[in-house]
Amino acid sequence: MGKAEPGAVRRKIVIVDDDVLIRETVRLALDHAGYYVIAVGDPGRALATVRAEKPDLVIMDLYMPGFDGRELIRSLKSDPEIAATPVILFSGSDEAIDVVSGLQSGAVEYLGKPIDGEVLLSKIRHILKG
Repeated sequence: MGKAEPGAVRRKIVIVDDDVLIRETVRLALDHAGYYVIAVGDPGRALATVRAEKPDLVIMDLYMPGFDGRELIRSLKSDPEIAATPVILFSGSDEAIDVVSGLQSGAVEYLGKPIDGEVLLSKIRHILKG
């Protein structure tokens, strides 16, 4: 994991998770790797944040209280200004139905928790091509 080169444009990532420990751990790891990270703990604010910030990537938990990540993905995909924004879902569930339905809703990747930082960074670099 390396910092962005001086003068390089930092790619913007929005993280959505109600678990402060996971959210902050991922935020710190991505910040250390050179990404500009916006962490959102309230899933109700996630769509507005993504619309306002227009990030290069969204990483979100599949299940949060009163919230289903698949619904947020569908909302993102229905908005022409942010429809192309790739989404990585992560969850403590590795049930096939969750993985398949998450990918079918429009996520480009599905990762199980606990999240391996190196795997996450590898997936992000592949998705963002850099």
